[in-house]
Amino acid sequence: MINLTIFGGVGEIGGNKILIEDNSHRLFLDFGKNFSKESDFFDFPLLQPREEKHLLATGILPNLAGLYKKDPAESKFDGILISHPHTDHWDNIRFVKDDIPIGCLDMCREVIEAKEKSSHLGPSSEYYVCQLTAKGPKVFKTFQTFSAQKDSNFAGIAFEAYEVDHSIPGCVGLILHTSDGNLVYTGDLRFAGPRRDLSLKFMEAARACDPVGLIIEGTNIAEGNISSEAEVKEKANNIVQNATGLVLVGCASADLDRLQTLFEVAKLNDRKIAITMKQAFMIDSLRKAGLPIFDPLDKNVCIFQREKKGLYEYEKEIEKKCSNRITSQDVNGDQAHLLLILGFYEFNELVGVQPKADSVYILSQSEPFNEEMELQFAKLKRWLSLYGIPLYQVHSSGHAKSQELRRFIANVRPKKTILIHTEEPELYKTYISDLNVNPIIPIQGRSIALV
Repeated sequence: MINLTIFGGVGEIGGNKILIEDNSHRLFLDFGKNFSKESDFFDFPLLQPREEKHLLATGILPNLAGLYKKDPAESKFDGILISHPHTDHWDNIRFVKDDIPIGCLDMCREVIEAKEKSSHLGPSSEYYVCQLTAKGPKVFKTFQTFSAQKDSNFAGIAFEAYEVDHSIPGCVGLILHTSDGNLVYTGDLRFAGPRRDLSLKFMEAARACDPVGLIIEGTNIAEGNISSEAEVKEKANNIVQNATGLVLVGCASADLDRLQTLFEVAKLNDRKIAITMKQAFMIDSLRKAGLPIFDPLDKNVCIFQREKKGLYEYEKEIEKKCSNRITSQDVNGDQAHLLLILGFYEFNELVGVQPKADSVYILSQSEPFNEEMELQFAKLKRWLSLYGIPLYQVHSSGHAKSQELRRFIANVRPKKTILIHTEEPELYKTYISDLNVNPIIPIQGRSIALV
């Protein structure tokens, strides 16, 4: 008999931690960082959790014996299966014992390691997944990678993984063959991106397996952006072709589909895209792993190097490899020919850039959805007002729209439907109440019998 216990993603977006117990096998689906709960207790960068005990004391990590690094008890967990490399689905693996296997798609591992090598957790490597040092890379976690659409086995449970479309590479939906029947887990997915066909194939495979259970996300169940990535390109191109000054864009650093779109828009308008050092490092790393994306050394690309006293190891690697680096002074002198990626935390660079009249800012990521993001958004607008820069919102979500979620559930026809990764579970349950799929709103920490 199989039991599911949801320790994260209940009535909230992200922080997914789903424990599956099937006879003697115990594994997690995802083990992500919970941003909303951490913000209730911590304030980056001065007050943040330094060790697992800080997250255990605040109830952010589930208190499970033998799971974490500093717990001397023997581990009784067989592994953690990661659906995709967004932080809210994997980041807390850094606190679990290093001998607990981590399963994921090969490209997922590549993204996680590239993100870790270009991140800064502090002087201690104790909680790094991997680290880039002056002597080379160090890897601390054991990854067991698998291929999509092939029979696989992880932690004693057979499964198939199907690549799906989302706003980061390396994403899968899962079909697990448990002792009670087939269990489908969507992870995060969308149907309006450049690889929507992958999500549709996963839906058909999920339908064909006649699942006893479906664990499904619902990020956009209450509202959502109906644009596709193709529409983002069209709208961004319209803005850029009518701008005579500098074009600045804010987008998620690991949304590589969006970076490819912006690269193409810049090229269409005889501009170069100026990416960050971190983006250059990630793109270079993932191109080596086979990701089809533009080359950081392309003639239509330059790399924006912020004004700072020292360089991290990943920045030193980019500095050695890429001579097409520019500074704020270079941007200042060539504004009409650049599309500059500039996130909120780089806005100090505007002082050196000094944007000219008819410059624009394109915010190409999610609109604010909590108080912390609202405050950040207000500060962003003050900076733009200071330099007389109008803001345009041009974005396509990485998540399925409400009607697409309903269609997925109606097609798959599970016997039980477990609603997670949503702030509106009651709305979700009512929205699909006529589908005869037994929708369940889980209670955090309480087990659910699959049959």
